[in-house]
Amino acid sequence: MSSGSFENLPINDVQLDTSNPRIRRFLEIYDQTKIGESQIGLALNAPSSDAPSALADTTTPQRLRESIIANRGIRQPVIVNKRADGALVCIEGNTRLWIYRDLHKKGATGDWSKIPALVHSGLENESIDAIRLQAHLVGPRPWDAYSKARYLHDLQNKELMPLERIVALCGGNQRDVTRSIQAYSDMEEFFRPLCEPGEFNTERFSGFVEYQNPRVQEAILTSGFSGVDFAEWVKNERIGPLREVRQLPAVLKDKNARAIFLKDGMKMAVKVLDQDTENVDLQKATLGQLAAALESKTNQTSMAELRSFKEDDGATLRHIEAAMDALRFLQDQITGDA
Repeated sequence: MSSGSFENLPINDVQLDTSNPRIRRFLEIYDQTKIGESQIGLALNAPSSDAPSALADTTTPQRLRESIIANRGIRQPVIVNKRADGALVCIEGNTRLWIYRDLHKKGATGDWSKIPALVHSGLENESIDAIRLQAHLVGPRPWDAYSKARYLHDLQNKELMPLERIVALCGGNQRDVTRSIQAYSDMEEFFRPLCEPGEFNTERFSGFVEYQNPRVQEAILTSGFSGVDFAEWVKNERIGPLREVRQLPAVLKDKNARAIFLKDGMKMAVKVLDQDTENVDLQKATLGQLAAALESKTNQTSMAELRSFKEDDGATLRHIEAAMDALRFLQDQITGDA
């Protein structure tokens, strides 16, 4: 891949990339022959997810717009591919290009008619993928987890890119990339068929990442259930916060807890499991009982207690940090991540 050349390109000479993985899932709801600037604008302005952390993200479109206005332009050029037919396509920086167009259209103070760009000629698909991976999987404005997984899945299964090459381009480790790709595949196979148009919620993706845990899948299968059952539990919110997926092996193993789970959901089932942890002598408690009690106590911490912890010269925090280190080490040993 050449190093490209820096140019100030007229904003209307550069095409927005409708195949960009961030916005593709939003554009799929429209008639593909009728996608225009307004649909692309809506897709680019959508936050990476609906989670509170995403809404607070400092790289949301609105914050990016404010930064561009404050700096009277962009600090990093967009990346453009000049195709063999002469068309200029923005392969990285679509949101910035759209903001420039919008500011120009609305007559904002300043010259927004041209945008700084790094222009490459005739990039191959692999080079475009490499730029996208480096810019967004480990970049300043990451895609949401579902969009990442979908892109990785397509690279491996449609473009037949070797897994080692994908891992080398996007960083991370092979295990996490493989889990992400398989989670996407399972969600599409089990969850999507259950959803009516407009019901498919990518926020549920993390549950299918947790589903990749062999202990979880073994517990589901040995209890007579399937991936479709799991998807129904996720859809019907039998499983709420998706970290509750980790509770499935214990819940499905316990006859009473399993019955409660199928009827009332995970929260009520866990209460059944935790009954044995109440009134336990700390000196005689098992590690599991202590962990359950610690979780319960943590969730019940009041604001007054929180303030007192801040004023005890770090005594409580020291114990918490030491416990977290020990528990993380133990978790890695149990799950095999060590």
